[in-house]
Amino acid sequence: MNTLDEERRRLTEMFDIAPSRVLYAVSVLGVADRVPPGGSTVERIAAAVGTDAQRLGRLVRAAETLGIFRVDAAGTVRLTPAGTLLRSDQPGSLRAEFSDNALFTAWGPFAETVRGGAPSYDLANGTSIFAGMSGDPGALVTFHDHMRMRAQQLYRSLLPFLLKRCAEDVVDLAGGTGGLSELLLEGDAAVRVTLTDLPEVIALVPPDMLRRYGDRFSAEPGDMRAGIPRGYGTYLLGSVLHDWADDQAAEILRRCADGMVPGSELILLERVLAESGPDPRRMGDMWMMAMTGGRERTRQEWAELAGPAGLTLRHVHHGAGEISAVVLGRSG
Repeated sequence: MNTLDEERRRLTEMFDIAPSRVLYAVSVLGVADRVPPGGSTVERIAAAVGTDAQRLGRLVRAAETLGIFRVDAAGTVRLTPAGTLLRSDQPGSLRAEFSDNALFTAWGPFAETVRGGAPSYDLANGTSIFAGMSGDPGALVTFHDHMRMRAQQLYRSLLPFLLKRCAEDVVDLAGGTGGLSELLLEGDAAVRVTLTDLPEVIALVPPDMLRRYGDRFSAEPGDMRAGIPRGYGTYLLGSVLHDWADDQAAEILRRCADGMVPGSELILLERVLAESGPDPRRMGDMWMMAMTGGRERTRQEWAELAGPAGLTLRHVHHGAGEISAVVLGRSG
């Protein structure tokens, strides 16, 4: 096979949407939830989820090629480790995310977004992703449950750095239901954390966090786009600014700078893209363009964004994962 043929096959495989749709169908139908530890048959699973057995069998076989199920010679279906991540009761479950069809259909108008239009999520759904959630309490709970687990997974490798760098008084801005806050509180008994987010999000903070950490933790309603609490030693923004285009992100940074006092630092937990050359994190940049109109940024782009807000990029710490800690301080 010549090189062009190999490249044709590679591009065709990347263009194939079937694997993502198989994962969607398995997730939305709850197939993994109906497979007990000892396995089951397609017929029993089909009866439990209310589907046609013959078609479900074809779906299961397709998902087997993706490493979700194992089907033995007798036809017994068992979950693989990957398959357990599609169960509702599995910590770190991906089922809710993979069941969200809007995340798939949102890509339809993506070329229009690249031409200069609104985020393709907005074009496809008639509303922004955040506005859509605010009108759907169930979607809001699901989203923030996922964000909480995501925060604890993404930021764990950065925790030793954060515990050394953070002051004892920390504000976790737009921190959702406290995934990052909890990492810090568990990591150092001297740290005090104030979590802020919109009132409807703060209402979802697990009550046991408030009980467990006492006066070391508080959860306060607030909108970072309107104002920032003043006088904290460390301000944290975990995967927030990549949701916003440059002008909006710069305004948030300006508000943060207004709240900071001498000695304060602002730490952004974000992807820091390579300045040039291939970088798989560029796919995350496409996700942000499509879903929110935001973007991922290089080190230089983070520095340029911070400058007009009166902030200087002091340090970038790269963790073991895809997220880095970008440390900003007030200029002068």
